[in-house]
Amino acid sequence: MKEVMYRIVNLMRAAHSFAASPRIMAALGQLLRDPNAALEEVAVHLKHDSTLAARLLRIANSAAFAQSEPVASIEDAAALIGLQDVHRLVGAVAVDHFSLRNYPIYSFTGPHLRNNALLVALLMEELALSAHEDPSTAYTAGLFRSVGKLALAKLADEAAPVAPFQPADTLLPLVRWEKHTFGLTSNEATAAILKEWHFPPGVTQAIAEHYYPAAHGHPLAYLLNLAAHLADDLGHGLPGESTYWLATAEFASTSGIVPCNIQSATERAVIAFDRINRAMG
Repeated sequence: MKEVMYRIVNLMRAAHSFAASPRIMAALGQLLRDPNAALEEVAVHLKHDSTLAARLLRIANSAAFAQSEPVASIEDAAALIGLQDVHRLVGAVAVDHFSLRNYPIYSFTGPHLRNNALLVALLMEELALSAHEDPSTAYTAGLFRSVGKLALAKLADEAAPVAPFQPADTLLPLVRWEKHTFGLTSNEATAAILKEWHFPPGVTQAIAEHYYPAAHGHPLAYLLNLAAHLADDLGHGLPGESTYWLATAEFASTSGIVPCNIQSATERAVIAFDRINRAMG
């Protein structure tokens, strides 16, 4: 039953019920890594989702991003607030869609998930340069690392009732519970979905491996482990995950990022997190 219910074809069916924003993020991320990308190309991708485009214009005209003149078009928004903030805001809108429902099978609410995804993404972006990683790739990995949880939760709603995850149950930690319940982990599910959506291989590999980065040695997986740990320390972790986070000192010795850089990156990420939350209303 598990092998049939939670195989990739059904995961993709569940994932395709999400808003188009994640797939737009993949295309936009590729553009942001191209120094010759034109604003017109960015606008074309954003306009593929009229709801997203309208939301971005409202946010660009909010108090948090307000310009001297009202922003009337997606092209103007990209030009005035900058590609980095466009990328951030598309991501924020994408995960905001996930906050419209709760996920009792995983013991977290939609807003809880949204805040975790956005904060981990911003931490990844701020830490990336010190870790010699691409900031937009790092941001994307942080933003969508829990998509598999959402798809598995949606499929579980359609199947026979299953026992929800119990964070206090030390005998059945998160990964073991997922394997028992679904036959695969949420990180494996996320990697499979993002691969189908043509996200960069580095993103899918980092997400698949970030609970156990030392077993694989993937630099972006180490960074994702650290960012999720920092979000947890800031009060925005997800239930059952803290057991998989490395000590900050261990990460610093492995990556070469010194603690003062981690601290300053965290402070910048928190400022950006608060700003985007204000803009989102």
